Amino acid sequence: MSSSTVATGDAVSPAEAVAAAAAACPGVVRLATGSPVEVATYLPGRRVHGVRLGDGVVEVHIVARTGEVLPDVADAVRRAVATVVPGHTVDVFVDDLAIEPPDDATAAPDEDTAAPPDQVATR
Repeated sequence: MSSSTVATGDAVSPAEAVAAAAAACPGVVRLATGSPVEVATYLPGRRVHGVRLGDGVVEVHIVARTGEVLPDVADAVRRAVATVVPGHTVDVFVDDLAIEPPDDATAAPDEDTAAPPDQVATR
């Protein structure tokens, strides 16, 4: 399987299939580009960030959600990607963690939990 396989019509390149499988895993916020060197598979006219295909090896770089058990997230990505590219070694790198505010972070604080006026920071 070559990293130069191109998406044509409804066909998807192996790199794009790997990216989709990894991104769909619980705990994965998005694919990462890598650091300090960009990690991507180059296809005609586009790049698939976070995926590098080699001879028998697939490298996947992810940004995981804070609070997840990282070895479990990496294992889920490894299993998902292995179904797309069987027979390849799948190396998963957690390049970063995404800190997401709680769902209710934009709601106004309750009167009981709001800071007293003398403790509110002002500029």
